[in-house]
Amino acid sequence: MKKIIVFLVFSLLVIRLAYSQSDELNELTVDRPGIAESPFTVAPGMFQFETGFDYYSRSAGNLYYLPVMLFRTGLSKSAELRITARQIMDRTDNNSFNGIAPLNIGVKVHIIEESGWIPETDILTNLVIPTGNTSANSGFLGHEILLLFQHDLTTKIAINYNMGYLWSGFLQREIFTGSFCFNYLRTERSGLFIEYYILASTWPGEQGIDGGMTYLVKPRLQLDISAGISRLDNQDNFFISSGFSIRLESQKRKNSIHP
Repeated sequence: MKKIIVFLVFSLLVIRLAYSQSDELNELTVDRPGIAESPFTVAPGMFQFETGFDYYSRSAGNLYYLPVMLFRTGLSKSAELRITARQIMDRTDNNSFNGIAPLNIGVKVHIIEESGWIPETDILTNLVIPTGNTSANSGFLGHEILLLFQHDLTTKIAINYNMGYLWSGFLQREIFTGSFCFNYLRTERSGLFIEYYILASTWPGEQGIDGGMTYLVKPRLQLDISAGISRLDNQDNFFISSGFSIRLESQKRKNSIHP
């Protein structure tokens, strides 16, 4: 309970800072909700926090991320630093636990601009660091690598897709992941998406469909909600997620843009 209270206080402070930023609408590119990551990076001098609360109903029980947090900041015009942390509550077996999942520290690098049939392309790499004694912590360092693509079909419609390998602390090895997402910008503030994804150490693995919506409350504050269904070992699984993303700007960047 103490951790949840501290997190809520922190979230309210950061949201208050987001409200103090410029009121001019601009694109806030985030990597949540959904499975697929976007092939865009945060600029230097920007600090982006993407936070969510996830609930998974699995055949063996329930799994919660309370919360999952992604921090992003620009290293250069084409690269960003990323740190992901998750507080996990696992009720999927007889030995349930509550603890911190492995810490992900990574870099996303923009490598190709979209041009005709050539998609916007980034590469994302993560180092997975054990941080506790939960069953998700294997005690070994892991690594992940993903290729991220996007095509803008119109000003309101885009498709983005990923492929690569993620680290599974439960299996203590890499697993293949792939996703294909259709995005539709309904209005200047709201967007919808639907996607297919696969997570597999052996075929056919876990395959599912999810979808949801985003709402841009302020130029640098966005809310989201999503839900999905998947199938693994002839069992149906469900999940629901909600969260928010905020972007803060350093004073140095403000001064350089608006001297």
